[in-house]
Amino acid sequence: MYSGNAGLVPIMAGKYISYLSSSSSLFWCCNLSSFESRNGPVRFNHSRSDEFIVVVTMLKHSEISTRCPALSNPFVSVLIRSYNRLHCVLEILEVCKAQTYNNFEVVILDQSIDDHWESHRKEIEEFDSRFRVVRSKPLGPPGARNVGVAHCRGDVILFMDDDDLPVGEDWISYHAKNYADPFCIGVSGRHIHQPNEKSRYKDAQWAYKRCLTISFFFKGRVFTGINMLKKPVQWLHGNNSSIRKSYIIKLGGWYPYVVSDHEEHSPYFKFQKVKQPGEYLMFDPKPIVLRRFDIPGGVERRTISLHTLLVHRMQFYHWVISTHFPVRFYGLYPFFMISCFRLATRHFLKGSRFDDIFWIRWFGNKFGKYFYIIQELVLFPVLILKFLIKPKPKWNGQVSKT
Repeated sequence: MYSGNAGLVPIMAGKYISYLSSSSSLFWCCNLSSFESRNGPVRFNHSRSDEFIVVVTMLKHSEISTRCPALSNPFVSVLIRSYNRLHCVLEILEVCKAQTYNNFEVVILDQSIDDHWESHRKEIEEFDSRFRVVRSKPLGPPGARNVGVAHCRGDVILFMDDDDLPVGEDWISYHAKNYADPFCIGVSGRHIHQPNEKSRYKDAQWAYKRCLTISFFFKGRVFTGINMLKKPVQWLHGNNSSIRKSYIIKLGGWYPYVVSDHEEHSPYFKFQKVKQPGEYLMFDPKPIVLRRFDIPGGVERRTISLHTLLVHRMQFYHWVISTHFPVRFYGLYPFFMISCFRLATRHFLKGSRFDDIFWIRWFGNKFGKYFYIIQELVLFPVLILKFLIKPKPKWNGQVSKT
């Protein structure tokens, strides 16, 4: 009598019967007339003493139909979301055109103003037959991802920011090869800040442990400059990351009303709840993208005000975290608000060149920023009250072209 955790499914009838179960490798062959499966005993009634050979091939899914396929040569859709930076997109297209991997398309979701689009339209449309442009009104990062995915035809969606640059002719290939494993759902690649960069972390092991993890207060830790493969990870970066399209549809995409300067993690919160045993997200250092922090435009996160940073963080907390983790969020609400102000202030001081405020004009950049922070701290309770009263925008949870 066999008893185990695996649900067994017959794949051939007759004298020799093969069975599939939910664990991972060839388990055993034996003679038996009955055994136990997860759904109860399975018995064979036979009138003579034929041998029945049961081959239990152990897979990591309880239902074979829910298993993602192994993709040895997936059709990859490179999705570039652009806003008034089409001159940078042209550089990305040159890299894509030189790729050794051929089974791909490029979809450019252009949200630029009309004059900017018209000045680059002809050059982009005549670039390559595999490259398509979809024009849209400005949607914000999460909304643009959803609409872009809906327009993509690929098995795998590879996300690329318009101000950064893929490195090497095997960039797409390095992403695609990971999907030969049916349990690989998504891949984040490496980010470098300088050409030929080796490592920018003093403690590489510390960076490795924190790479693509999420803190207690739901800050996404990045550390994607490491040069070591890591799996699993808790989330994928929005740039130089790929994921199976079928899983994006299954998860419902990104909550579109968080117009954020940072990553919106709701698909990965949902993934952790619905993933099948063995499925994972991973970090692969081979596909590399060069971050170009000196290029203005986009969502203006490099010239963003502290007030806008606070609004973005409050949207994420009150509209996303409160939905997926309500007990932690409301139970520790004052601590989340402290975290909100601290994270927004840190970004403002370290990552923003915003100077369009009278404090900075009067007292200079250094002291003016601190007076501005004090001003926003005084007004912060009003912002908290506003978000406690304001209802969450409703969304149907579906990825669509509009």
